[in-house]
Amino acid sequence: MLEPCKEEILRTRDIAANARRKAQGETPTFISPMALEAVQRIDALFAIEREINGLSADERKAARQNQSVPLLASLEAWMRNERAKLSRYNHVAKAMDYILKRWDAFSRFLEDGRICLSNNAAERRSVVWL
Repeated sequence: MLEPCKEEILRTRDIAANARRKAQGETPTFISPMALEAVQRIDALFAIEREINGLSADERKAARQNQSVPLLASLEAWMRNERAKLSRYNHVAKAMDYILKRWDAFSRFLEDGRICLSNNAAERRSVVWL
């Protein structure tokens, strides 16, 4: 059983994955340039995470402060600007709304080196095998 704090940390890390799922909506015949830009910006954050994987929590936090904070600030500003151009019914807008409404939880990994950007490992552990 996980401690309540760790349990909440694991639960909130899935925001990016859920935003991606919402963006998919219906199978598109083309890839939205705006969605592609968002994915590329988020991938840059994951690239940093891959580089710092295996470091101590304090080292990860320091690296995130130096490398991820500027990228995340730019991502948020870009998303807010681009979101204003979209209809509320647009699938990309729905994904942006999802992540922007949860921005504090999404960006919490910057302040705590123990938190992962993704909670895929936690999701894999929680799968019930029949």
